[in-house]
Amino acid sequence: MVILAAIDRDPGCKGVVETAHDLATSMDMELVILHVVPEDGDEEGAREEVSDIVRSVIGDLEGVDLRIMPEQTRRDLPTGRTANHILQVAEDIDPDYIVIGSRKRTGLGKILLGSVSKLILSNAEVPVVTVEQKRRAEA
Repeated sequence: MVILAAIDRDPGCKGVVETAHDLATSMDMELVILHVVPEDGDEEGAREEVSDIVRSVIGDLEGVDLRIMPEQTRRDLPTGRTANHILQVAEDIDPDYIVIGSRKRTGLGKILLGSVSKLILSNAEVPVVTVEQKRRAEA
């Protein structure tokens, strides 16, 4: 049994890590933490930063399968590449739950901006737990 937690590099994602870890521990499940690196991003820097975030929440990486995945350009996915990468990993590992963060957006922001969490909620084939991510200043 597996829980997949998808996080970004924002310190506000600590709640996602904490929730996923609590669920995995209480249900004796494997925890996979995934971060999709933007196409022009620094993969090694992302690994270090994400590792630090996870360690700050749960103490160490023992028992955590940390996956840093580079985003790939696909012509058939003009938007939502990160969400689609997360959904692909979910399809590959067949988790029992997906845990993701969600930022509050209001009004026009909800209409104009795509949302990774919205795409995952709409397309995941397993239950999705959403955790409200605090903004950088609040984290």
